[in-house]
Amino acid sequence: MRKFVILLLAALMLCLSASAETQIDAVGDRGIILDQPQENTVPEGISPTTGRVLKDLEIPEGAAGLAADGRYMPMLVQISNPISDKTRAAGTSNRAPWGVQYADIFYETPLTGHYETRISVIFSDILPTFAGPIRSARIGHVWIREEWDSGFIYYGQSTYGEGNVPLALAQFDVEEKGLLFSGVVSASRPWKKYFSRGFMNRATPNDVSADVAAMSKLIPENHVPLNHTFRFADAPYEGGDEATTIWIDWGRPDYNSRFTYDAATGLYSRSVSTDTKKRDYVDYTELTTGDVLTFSNVIVQWTPTEFPNSEVPITRNVASGNFPGHANADIFQNGRHISGYWRRYGTQSRTIFYDDQGHELELQPGKTFIIQLPPVKACIYE
Repeated sequence: MRKFVILLLAALMLCLSASAETQIDAVGDRGIILDQPQENTVPEGISPTTGRVLKDLEIPEGAAGLAADGRYMPMLVQISNPISDKTRAAGTSNRAPWGVQYADIFYETPLTGHYETRISVIFSDILPTFAGPIRSARIGHVWIREEWDSGFIYYGQSTYGEGNVPLALAQFDVEEKGLLFSGVVSASRPWKKYFSRGFMNRATPNDVSADVAAMSKLIPENHVPLNHTFRFADAPYEGGDEATTIWIDWGRPDYNSRFTYDAATGLYSRSVSTDTKKRDYVDYTELTTGDVLTFSNVIVQWTPTEFPNSEVPITRNVASGNFPGHANADIFQNGRHISGYWRRYGTQSRTIFYDDQGHELELQPGKTFIIQLPPVKACIYE
């Protein structure tokens, strides 16, 4: 009888655990009336992208950036998210990038109609001398670049229909402004020498590294990026509902991910799915140190996505086509979930994230991970 009771209790606990998981309604009307916020500012010495105290950051040798030399010059860098790499360094996950421990903002976006994904990062506080693996760009990444008015480092591009990257870059005068750093150019271009291959014996094509600091110094001094400062909180967020584990389900096991909250640090660590089981994960680490990458804010930005063909996503992270430039968003910080919203009307407008009361969201100081997830996919938390 005692054994039966123990088994019954165990089964009950499993049921309660399963029922604690919440799948988010991506498209339901949340009835949020939005404020009309103005541009934000931060006190001198505070990062506009992370809210960190700049003088407290450890600056690696040779780095540039706001904390290193006082120049605010964001750099958007395309980072591979491969499912395998046969010559990766021993002891690291097969998606381990390098140099991204210095990045302020991470974006994950669809790469193909098969729902492989790409990571794009914004470096601003610290621009490192190496980052990678550098890979190709899609039109959604061009629109992210426009938001930040940043330098743009990438290696390859799509050229099909509405997803034509070089055409969009030309329309936005990115090269004319001195902000374009494509790796697929001749050696005569001044930035080409700052790309290198074979980093730590990684396999082609996931072996390209870029000297982000050196490329940023080629940008004309008279280029002043747009003010797209976030709003930052003075205290931990206590509203919403509890959310200590978040699953991002792209519909294929080898690209799903999980974020796990650590109350001791106030940070979410990311782990990535293997290609064996839906919830079999390995830590998302930086290649050279093996450190697990962590984030103060995780944002699911529900983003309608179309595919003119299987290799070209149109990730509508701004008003474009028939899309009005706003949709639901779910924000996770301090172990809590906020059922919010996002809005961005123009390519040079900033994306504003709103809380459940329609006020501009206050981010927790630190790094932010933004998943531009199509509403046909799933986010589950508990």
